[in-house]
Amino acid sequence: MKVLLTGGAGFIGSHIADKLVEEGNEVIIVDNLSTGKKKNLNPKAKFYDVDITNVNALEEVFSKEKPDIVNHHAAQTDVRHSMRDPNFDAMVNVLGSLNILQLCSKYRVKKIIYASTSAVYNEPLYVPMDEKHPIDPLSGYGVTKYTVELYLHVYSQNHGISYTIFRYGNVYGPRQDPYGECGVVAIFSEQMLAGIQPTIFGDGSKTRDYVYVGDIVDANIFAMN
Repeated sequence: MKVLLTGGAGFIGSHIADKLVEEGNEVIIVDNLSTGKKKNLNPKAKFYDVDITNVNALEEVFSKEKPDIVNHHAAQTDVRHSMRDPNFDAMVNVLGSLNILQLCSKYRVKKIIYASTSAVYNEPLYVPMDEKHPIDPLSGYGVTKYTVELYLHVYSQNHGISYTIFRYGNVYGPRQDPYGECGVVAIFSEQMLAGIQPTIFGDGSKTRDYVYVGDIVDANIFAMN
């Protein structure tokens, strides 16, 4: 299977790339390295340093590679930045994703796997939350990710493209950036290794959901079948 993976140099994407290669797939990675790292790239994958907002460069990749499946993980993921600069957030997450969808339709991609987010929800009305839970995003990031979910439905109805959406919670594991906005497991681990007392806000009674990156990888592989 030939898989085009956007964001394949990032934390989650690079682990997916490794598993895809391990299972004998032909992997094409598209990443502009704005947050991803070259050291995360699987040496057996083909890499294109391309921004998903550059539709002409992106089409060159689709035209040359003609992938069977697209796994779309490239995104602007900083919630605070999505509020400070909503135009940039929408440009990357919505317009960049529309470039992907249009090219998937043009080059007859069989399926799209899309990385969405639990940020499409508000505070949980019940737990565990499921796909029927009301949508009520509180950030620009959540809005843009859900917008693409709606576009996926439209493209599926009008162009026959199959898709799977994952709404990730707090993913943790190797290669997570300990200096980013989120990722408390990596942040606390880095601080403790440096002998720094981690800062805990509130009284320590707050709860969050976490999912290991290896489980995310397994779900993405399963979604291909």
